[in-house]
Formats: sequence, structure tokens, C-alpha cells
Amino acid sequence: MKLEKHISDLLYRYDLVIVPGFGGIIGRRKPARIDRDTYIFSPPYKDLSFNIQLQQNDGLLANYIADVNGISYEDSLQAIQKTVREWRRILQKEKRLKLDQIGIFSLIGDQKILFLALTTKNYLTEAYGLKSFVYKPLVVQPVKQFIDKTSAEKNSEIAQSVEIEVVKQEATEEKTTNIPVQSSHNSHKFWKYAAVFVVGLGLFTAGIGILRHRYQVSEEPVFQKATFVLKQDFPPVNIANSRLDKSEKNIKPVVEKYFIIGGAFRIKANAEKEIKRLKKSGYPAKIVARNKFGLWMVAYQSFATQDEAVVALSRIKKQHSAVWLYSNK
Repeated sequence: MKLEKHISDLLYRYDLVIVPGFGGIIGRRKPARIDRDTYIFSPPYKDLSFNIQLQQNDGLLANYIADVNGISYEDSLQAIQKTVREWRRILQKEKRLKLDQIGIFSLIGDQKILFLALTTKNYLTEAYGLKSFVYKPLVVQPVKQFIDKTSAEKNSEIAQSVEIEVVKQEATEEKTTNIPVQSSHNSHKFWKYAAVFVVGLGLFTAGIGILRHRYQVSEEPVFQKATFVLKQDFPPVNIANSRLDKSEKNIKPVVEKYFIIGGAFRIKANAEKEIKRLKKSGYPAKIVARNKFGLWMVAYQSFATQDEAVVALSRIKKQHSAVWLYSNK
């Protein structure tokens, strides 16, 4: 019998497992830790230790082995004692005993036992699935300040071009201010023709206004009224054989296969009373069928798909917990 396997199973659920006649294995919860030298992050774990003074049987290990292997408590206790005798023989002979997934026991002197726990398995259920990993710290590098020579040269060229443009603009302004204004004979002719044109345009506009007022010309468009009426009665069009009717004939009726049953009644009149009561509450209730016991089943509501029925069942159960789902497929 692999006694260490049963001890390993119990260490997941208990912090102390006593092996009668050998000692107690203790599990203590340790927090997550970070190794600053190796940059290894380890999750929380259960640290194992050994106490040779805890040898009195508390029944935990013996009862567990009896339940797992289907044997009596006495037979389980005898199997533990046999395994412990073998462990002590190995320690006396080889001075070293290794228990898989638990630890290594070393005999020092005659009675002192040194225990070294193995880290191959984490017995802390809270940290199930968590593994150690290496993290690298971020290194902050100093920012180097430098000047781009090409950009500096470009900026100086732009500044020089702006200064040149400003100087040119100021020079042109000075020249324009010093130019004298001279009147010519052509300018007098221009103003004469412009005055004649303005007077002619005013007379033309006034003439148009007088004509509109005299003949009452409306600016709004006039629409011609209808000058005839249709008197012929057209025969009605029969579309009974159209494609629309054919498509409607091809539509298959919805088949309801799932029913939310609220009760079953031996007398049909009682079932009809229940239907009236449910309809007053807003449910499309109806009688589904008679079951194999001859009872009339009354449904709150019926559905074509199981998904719709399950959703409605959970909603109705909040008010009527006795309802159940029935399918006739």
C-alpha cells in the first residue's frame, strides 16, 4: 500500500496528518514571495514540516484509508503499522527515506530525524493552477537631449526668408505712399458714362413694375385644373391565384411541442375552471392532453422550441413553483 499517496491526498484538505507510530506532517500557509536576486515570483503555498512528537493516532488517516479501499478500520490500522515498520527499517539501514510528493527524511544519530519538504506539489487549494514565473524589472534609461543640425539650419533659412519678405513689403509700402495722384481726361469720361448707365437702369426697373401692376401678372405659377372626369368603371382584378397566395399556402403552421404544465385534473370540468383562472391572469392556457393516468393536463403556455420553453419556465416558477415542463415529441 502506498501510504504516502493517502497522506498527500489529505494534505490538500487538512493542515495536520498524523502517521501513528511515525510522526505528524504539518502544513502552514505561506504568502506569495519575490526573489530580488533571481526575479522569480512564487504564488502562495503550504509549507510542510515534520514533528516526531505527534505519534498518537487521531483516526484521520486510518478512517480515510478504510473508506478509500473499502476495508475495516482495524485492517487499515494494521496496514499503517506495517508500512511504518518498513519506513523505520529503511531509516536505520540507509539513514534516508524519501516519500513521493512529500519530502525526504534523514536520520541523524539514533532518534533525531531531519525533514526536507519537496516543492514539486503545492497543497494550498487557494493557489491551484498558479505557477512561478520570472519577471524582469523595467530599466529607466536617461533621455539624451540633442540638437538636430539640419533642422536648426532649416529654421534659420526660414527666419531669413521671412525677414527678407518683411523688408520687401515695407519698401513697396514706402513707394506707393510717395506716388502722386494725377487726374486724366479719360477718368472724366468714365464717370460720365457710368452716370448715364445708372439712370437708364432705374427707368427700366420702374417700367417693369408699372406693367406688372397694370396687367396683374402673378409671380406664383398657375396650375391647370382637370378638364375631364373618368366615368368608366373598371372591373376588379382577381389576384386569388397570384404568387403571394402560393407563398402563403407554402407556409407551414407552427407545431407546439413544449408545454409548461400547471396541474393535472381527473375531472375535465375542474381543468376548464383552471384554464379560465389562468386566462384571467394573462396566460394563454389550454388543455394539452390526458396522461397515462387519465388526468387532464392544463398548460400555462406552449412553445415550439425548447429554448423558449425553458426561459418561460424559469420566469413562471418565480410565482408558481409547482409548474413543470412537458414535451410531446
